[in-house]
Amino acid sequence: MRLSRDLRPAGGPTDEQPPARLPGRVRAVGATVVLAVTTAVVLAQLFVSGTVGLADNGDADRLVCRLGLVIGPASSQQGFESDYDAGNRCPGENWQYATSWRPLLRLTYWVTRLVTGDDGFDMSVMAGVGAVLLGLGAAALFLALPGGAGARWPLVALVVVAVSDIGFVTYLNSGYTDQGGFIGLLWVCAAIVGLVVHRTWPWLLFLGLAVVFTGAAKTALITVLPAVGLALLLSRRYRSRPAQPGRWSLRRPIAALVAVLALGGGVLGLTAMSQGEGLSNGNKYNLLFHTLLVESDDPEADLAEMGLPPELARFAGTNAWEEDTPWNDPDIEDNAWTVFSWKTYLEFFATHPDRFLELVPRSFDAVADARVDYLANLPGEPGDEPRLAERPSPVFWVLGLLPQGWPVPAISFLWLGAAVFGVRWARSEEAGRAVRGVLALLLTGYAGSQSLLALSDGYYELAKHNVHAAFATGLLMAVLLEAGIRTAAGAVRRRRAAERDGGAPPAEEDSVEAGVPAAGGAR
Repeated sequence: MRLSRDLRPAGGPTDEQPPARLPGRVRAVGATVVLAVTTAVVLAQLFVSGTVGLADNGDADRLVCRLGLVIGPASSQQGFESDYDAGNRCPGENWQYATSWRPLLRLTYWVTRLVTGDDGFDMSVMAGVGAVLLGLGAAALFLALPGGAGARWPLVALVVVAVSDIGFVTYLNSGYTDQGGFIGLLWVCAAIVGLVVHRTWPWLLFLGLAVVFTGAAKTALITVLPAVGLALLLSRRYRSRPAQPGRWSLRRPIAALVAVLALGGGVLGLTAMSQGEGLSNGNKYNLLFHTLLVESDDPEADLAEMGLPPELARFAGTNAWEEDTPWNDPDIEDNAWTVFSWKTYLEFFATHPDRFLELVPRSFDAVADARVDYLANLPGEPGDEPRLAERPSPVFWVLGLLPQGWPVPAISFLWLGAAVFGVRWARSEEAGRAVRGVLALLLTGYAGSQSLLALSDGYYELAKHNVHAAFATGLLMAVLLEAGIRTAAGAVRRRRAAERDGGAPPAEEDSVEAGVPAAGGAR
């Protein structure tokens, strides 16, 4: 029996009512407004009252040097710099870094050279491109959601507030690649909503492309693929065939999903395998020397268990990016196959799961601190205190309210609660409720996996590496807040209707409707 039949609810196609559709002209106008407003909000965050961005921490080389660009000589962690000059291309393959963000940068750089005739590049231009791409993602979400225009605006508006947080948009004006992950995740959200609502091949292909773009923006973001797969497999609406299948409808939704995600996984796997060893070896060095040995009660015994000489304990506390990192030490060179192998650490944590669990709370707590204070958003002088932009930061303001230091981090309760509601909502056949459930599951799984994967570099820059977990959590809070407001408003309407009718309000599940009052109206 086919897997798609096994997972389909009994009875095959359901007698669900199709989700309400807006007239084409209304949808076009609404999407255009969302695009314009989102782009304007992000550009205002970046350029009103002075240009802001994110200071280079040395990571920009993996993006721009392949284009023959180098950041200005005055660049430092204490001062943001957006001007890049023509320079030599990166030598060797050890620091090769493939990313889906580079083709967009390459195209933008080529256009600016044609227009200006200058071989230099102002990253602010790329920030404008990023703002438009975020706007397109928000517009796609508006088009994908079910219900009337009034049902779509609240969630879209809250999502725009989340993605335009200054802690995220500063990456648009930088030489990093994280911004590709932010934009890609918003596209993934729009695509997965459209897929659950319509269950058609165009939306599935759009989802596949968005997943590949997101996962290839930065190697660590590959967890978006299993997060998408799990969320859709738990969606009863996605697994069932449409009651009235159309020309592009998915006949075997599970098989189609597996095929598209398998293809995307192959592309992401090849991308990850093409990365140079330099950055990956730095991660492993930091995990061992900057974290595991520092946290160990007996570093020599841990090294011996890993098959490494106890003498390496003398490097405990060092990190891979110091000027005097002992890369050429004989003890490290002679044991390079063990030190720089993920197998070493996977086997160690498999036999000592308690050691890994001891690291997790610190990473989860670091999500609230992902807007790091050691990278400036404004120009400054080397040696000065980094200057952060004082602009709206609603996501990090809310995350800052979460207590830290608990044995079980407070943010884990947020993720757990969202997962519980997500599973319940995802079981619904009603489009509005189903898409919010799938979004909750996707964003919870992605946020948690990103925080766990941040530990692949140990405690080194742990807060900064949690920025994608923070971004996903910001979108998750937008979904939960909109669902709560909608449920409360529906309860008030039902009570008022019951009072008018002189009876008790009808009992109803804690639902998230597709955009109409629960007490009447066509969906």
